[in-house]
Amino acid sequence: MARSWLIGLVGVLMVLVACQPNVVLVEVTRVVESAGEETAVSPAPSPTPQVITITHTVPITTEVIMEVTVTPVPLGTNGRPVQLLFPPVANSTVISTRSQALVRFLQERTGRQFEIGILDSEQDVIELLCTAPQDTIGFLSALGYVLAHERCAVQAGLVAAHADGLTWQAGMIVTRRDSRITTLADLADKTWAIPDTNSLPNYFYFEALFQAENIPIGNRLELSGDSSAMLAVYNGEADFATGTFVPPIMPNNEPWVFGEDSPEIWRRLGIPPTRSPIGYVLVLAEPEFGGYRVRDARSGVFDTTPEIFNQTQILTLGAQIPNETIVLGADFPLGLAREVLDALPEFVASESCGASLCSADFYGWTAVSPVEDSFYNALRFILDELDLPAEATPEE
Repeated sequence: MARSWLIGLVGVLMVLVACQPNVVLVEVTRVVESAGEETAVSPAPSPTPQVITITHTVPITTEVIMEVTVTPVPLGTNGRPVQLLFPPVANSTVISTRSQALVRFLQERTGRQFEIGILDSEQDVIELLCTAPQDTIGFLSALGYVLAHERCAVQAGLVAAHADGLTWQAGMIVTRRDSRITTLADLADKTWAIPDTNSLPNYFYFEALFQAENIPIGNRLELSGDSSAMLAVYNGEADFATGTFVPPIMPNNEPWVFGEDSPEIWRRLGIPPTRSPIGYVLVLAEPEFGGYRVRDARSGVFDTTPEIFNQTQILTLGAQIPNETIVLGADFPLGLAREVLDALPEFVASESCGASLCSADFYGWTAVSPVEDSFYNALRFILDELDLPAEATPEE
């Protein structure tokens, strides 16, 4: 049987040679001629062509190019409000309710939309600051800021002040005046009265300092609160104690300068402290009348132990540990950052803040001030010396 093929595949094969990734199915028709059967007794007739249609599915590749333009939602709109992130520093209802005044103030000042986010932990706030660095403002502890800055370069914006007017906390080492302890090295193998083993200024900083200076401590006497630690030194139960230092209020409200003025600058008058009728510890008189108001941890036991200042002294102060800090995500827009950071000090100074961030059951702030990253180096010193894990967040 003779067959001849009229095939329309040549063009298809030429297309396949230059194929590209996307596959398209093409139907191809082939025409086939089939001759009639021959017999032994009759001559073979001329073959009569029969047309048979055969359908093949042949893959052909094509290239499709699409251009898509995506318009990002602007930051500070209803579809993308600025996120104000809070750790659980208070009851979530308190945070949500009291922060609304802040939201309204910022929206009026900037023309942008803001939204409150209350996270389960400070670590969760850090995580969101790092994953959404263009959209987020966080309210962190000083240690939280240091950990977040190390992880994803968040930026410190403002640091808070409390009722004492300070943007920092510091601890002090107190000894008896007759102990012959005059230097840090003299503390070797001595008994340390510790008021709070979870305190950054009163415990962790000094633990790091003793380690850095290779000063071995003899015994650690763990107590509850500053007053107990001060009395332990006074009564001879410990050789030294750490506790909270708050600088004295100076005559005529002159500034006391950390690192320049003596922590017991009032001793230069040679007059022992006394208790005022309204409960302050004074030297000579009220500050507005040329005297000093003494505010360090020993003032808490002055009523029961009036000789506490005469029998004890401050050996040295610890470093400044910053208060709570308002931080910005690493990629937060610079222009909007300036607007927010300029507006927040005014809000904290306003009456509205009394029912918001400044309330006693929230942060209790009295002011916020610009801050530099170097202000947090004492915390880096603690982390480096003690090798604390990232999840450790001691109280401040």
